[in-house]
Amino acid sequence: MTTENKQTPSIAPSALETAEHNPTAPPSVLTNEKTYDQNDPLMWPWGKKHLVLAAICYMTFMTDFLAAYGVPMIIPQAKEWKLTPADSTRSLSGNTFTQGFGSLVAVPFAGRFGTLPVMFWSTFMTFFMTIACALCPDDWIGFVAIRVVQGFFATAAQVLGMTVIQDIFFFEEHVRKLGIWGWSILIGPYFGPFLASFIISTQKWRTAFWIVSAFVGLGLILIVFFMDETSFDRINHRNNPPKPETYWKYKVQTLSGVYGYRAQGKPTLLQGCLDVWKVFSKPQFYTLFFYHGVTYMWSVGINGSLVLFLVPPPPKGYGFNSVSIGLIYLAPMIGVILGELWGHFVNDFIQARSIRKNKGLFEPESRLWAIHFSTGFTAVGLGLLGIGLQNLWSWGVIALLWGAYIWSLMISTVATSAYVLDCFPGSSAAASALLNFTRVLHGFLVPFFQNKWANAVGANWSFGTQAIVCVLAFGVIPLVQRYGKRWREKTSLSPDSIVVAKV
Repeated sequence: MTTENKQTPSIAPSALETAEHNPTAPPSVLTNEKTYDQNDPLMWPWGKKHLVLAAICYMTFMTDFLAAYGVPMIIPQAKEWKLTPADSTRSLSGNTFTQGFGSLVAVPFAGRFGTLPVMFWSTFMTFFMTIACALCPDDWIGFVAIRVVQGFFATAAQVLGMTVIQDIFFFEEHVRKLGIWGWSILIGPYFGPFLASFIISTQKWRTAFWIVSAFVGLGLILIVFFMDETSFDRINHRNNPPKPETYWKYKVQTLSGVYGYRAQGKPTLLQGCLDVWKVFSKPQFYTLFFYHGVTYMWSVGINGSLVLFLVPPPPKGYGFNSVSIGLIYLAPMIGVILGELWGHFVNDFIQARSIRKNKGLFEPESRLWAIHFSTGFTAVGLGLLGIGLQNLWSWGVIALLWGAYIWSLMISTVATSAYVLDCFPGSSAAASALLNFTRVLHGFLVPFFQNKWANAVGANWSFGTQAIVCVLAFGVIPLVQRYGKRWREKTSLSPDSIVVAKV
């Protein structure tokens, strides 16, 4: 029994059968001729879909790439502004913190005006603020303020990626595309310091920001020429405004938000804000909010503070120079790539097995079996990393352990994202924003105490405690698997079940 009036979820139908036999596809997707509406993004050509995916993934990558790009600049900036290295990291923390609030603000605007204008204007402002970082005068407070604003606008792609994937791909494609999108989230924080380390070995840090502004400019070009508006009303196709007769008129209207403003049936900004709260208040979300936050947060701490373990000369550290620091960031990047390759096949296997077992029905809770596997590597990777840093194990072992932890994080991030997309198909932007917010909220806090904690009790005990916290947090996963179906049946935001194939 349900406690609310169930509504047909706005979910991408399966490609395994025609929509007229698929209860998850609203009848309004069909025209009078019983064929799909060709304006529906699900019907876009394969090439167009993947150009849109490439554009959204590139800017998703740039979000944390820009945040972590300043990590190797901590030391030269501290010397220039006569700060301690710990104080110099405040620009990184400020940038990370405002990403969380920027993600929540993006949701109601995307719901009202569409995904494309939010992507365009946020990328435009990110480009402008990146140039401002390079032009910043000799003023630490001013630089921190610019980085804070940059983080606020840069986060839109990480919020809207899940929504775009849902809008343009069929259901059984979701987890594979979420793997690509998740890869772009997790590799950015490591490629940023990797590239910046090589640049500042020969250039000043301001020059490094001039160089990276070109990267953001490329993202702006991709948004303008490759992306298209993906929101489409499948419940009542009359709510979709007619397309302008010329390409450039259509492009200007969609980029500016005029096209989305003319669409009927859109939620108001207030309704968009309330949608975020409705998703957060559901037990299947706030339990995963806790788990995802306390497992992901340590990666932010490591990324921002590992340089302080590596730079001091022996016997206190490894004596790494800027190039050596850049090279060790290959370890987490390789971990992300291997995690995507592993998940590409294993997540498909878990999904197909659930469908066969349930005779054509898919139970979203089956997604979470991947986290059972990844949690052990999360704990072992973190725990041994702390022991290795404490005892100055070979830098190769440190790199291997760091990569193993990030590999496991990639697996759990994709599984969590896929699960909340299945549970909240009509509120994917809100769910994605809240996932991003939990990563940011928890990650923002770690740099404030990571170094002091490690110095007080030793890296072995601080990282070991982090590993124990991850294991304890895993306790919510079996809880969600046991009660998730019951929770879904009690809310109109989630489907009772997902039919993906005729049996």
